[in-house]
Amino acid sequence: MSMTPRRQILVENDEYAAVSEGRVRIRIGVCVFLIMLSLAIVRLAGLALFSTSVTPSYDGERAELTRANITDRHGDILATTLPTYRLEARPKDIWDAAETARKIAQVRPGLNYDEIYDRLTRQKQVVYLERGLSPREKEEVFAFGLPGLDFVLEPKRVYPNNRLASHVLGYTDPDLIGLAGLELAYHESLSAPLAPDLVSSLDMRVQHILATELFATQQKFHANTGAGIVLNIKTGEIIALASVPDYDPNIIDQNRPENRRNHATTSTYDLGSVFKPITIALGLHENVINLTEVFPVHKPLVVRKKSVRDDHTSRVPLAVPEILSESSNRGTAMIALRAGEAAHQAFLQNLGLFDRVPIEISESARPQIQEEWQDLTTVTVSYGHGISVSPLALGASIGAMLNGGEYIVPTLIKRDSANPDIRRRVISEKTSQTIRDLMRYVVTDGTGRNAAVPGYGVMGKTGTADKPSQGRYDEGSLVSSFVAAFPYDDPTYLVMITLDEPKAIEGTYGFATAGWNATPTVGTVIERIAPVLGVKRRDPETLHSPFGKDVGRHAQSGTQARTRL
Repeated sequence: MSMTPRRQILVENDEYAAVSEGRVRIRIGVCVFLIMLSLAIVRLAGLALFSTSVTPSYDGERAELTRANITDRHGDILATTLPTYRLEARPKDIWDAAETARKIAQVRPGLNYDEIYDRLTRQKQVVYLERGLSPREKEEVFAFGLPGLDFVLEPKRVYPNNRLASHVLGYTDPDLIGLAGLELAYHESLSAPLAPDLVSSLDMRVQHILATELFATQQKFHANTGAGIVLNIKTGEIIALASVPDYDPNIIDQNRPENRRNHATTSTYDLGSVFKPITIALGLHENVINLTEVFPVHKPLVVRKKSVRDDHTSRVPLAVPEILSESSNRGTAMIALRAGEAAHQAFLQNLGLFDRVPIEISESARPQIQEEWQDLTTVTVSYGHGISVSPLALGASIGAMLNGGEYIVPTLIKRDSANPDIRRRVISEKTSQTIRDLMRYVVTDGTGRNAAVPGYGVMGKTGTADKPSQGRYDEGSLVSSFVAAFPYDDPTYLVMITLDEPKAIEGTYGFATAGWNATPTVGTVIERIAPVLGVKRRDPETLHSPFGKDVGRHAQSGTQARTRL
């Protein structure tokens, strides 16, 4: 029986085929989506991790995030560079401008919502929104997941001590270009690759004390401005330098421009009787006076029909120690006239008082000097009128009177082999010792008593000057100063305070002169900084001036506090 082969019939369902094809397409679509999502994640990660390693520098090239630190003499950071971010937007890629503006303003409340929204809706190109975002603020904005925003790494100059030493440090613009102070003076070296830290001469412990006391005094006596200096007169290093009002270099756009003025170095004043130690040193240097001779200060002194007066005229002649301790204008004028105009000018020039102080920063003013120097000029300049100099210029000159007789060019950079001092002799050691004795006598028995600090042998001189106004001197507007140094047996540190137009307050008996304001402030500063600087208290027996009570036998009793110090 023959067998006939069976035919196998395959029936294909159209509906099943369509479902199968759909499933394949879905799988393909999912794979494509996952691939694109992976690429997007990788791209975003790359942008977040790697795109901010460099940033455009101020000259349009790409530069590393770097600018060397500025430190104080002990290595404490005064200026440094931190990473911040610039926030930019691509308006064409932004989905919701209102939401974007609102959320950015949440992170940076200082930004105006309307201004952000206007930029995002009116402009088509890349829009700059904000600079200086911290890493935390950048992450907050990033976490919103807003499209069309970019972050560009930018360095930002930061000053951890805010206002402290701002006039010395200066500041930079957002592109890290130095615009003032040490930032400007050392811009090239600070911005060089692998530049070392710039070590300043400042001691921030001393700076804090000086700035605190200066500000308190300026506020207490309602002075327009104030300036303060602490100078190492053996090395020329400026240990502290303060000016009030001051400013915060971290927020330079929010400070008044006038607050940026460094009154210790750029403001010039007729500083008054703080010039008198210089005039007496001139007389000793020229060998035209001695300490035992008495001068007829009780008699009128007229030069070119101008009468030289003392606020409290002595009834008797005075010797040189009394002339300084009682701050006699007539006595000082007689000494200068005896030395002569030529010798006087040469002496002041050798002390740097005819030029700007050659410190590193550009904020150092030239003095204002009489165009024609006559005998009357010699008279007025002898007691600090008719010549306007900065407090630093006067301080450096007085330092030369006390440090053994050498003028040392001041510096804001720590002394080392790369920054040796520049000095020149201006008076002898013997004359310098005499000026020390005389200025010590001013504090123990004269107008500087309010600066006395037991155990430190403070030497000093008061100075109160009328301010020039409309071709004459205004007796109602004063500049008061006190310059001092310590310790007496080893003069090392000079402290000077200058106040512009201090006012009389309760307890000063209507006086606004230096003996009531600048002088006690210097005493307070010395008392606070001496332990910080390692200056130990001395045996009181070693701190007596050689000029005893007998030298002052001609002085009028009870006039010291009322003299125009």
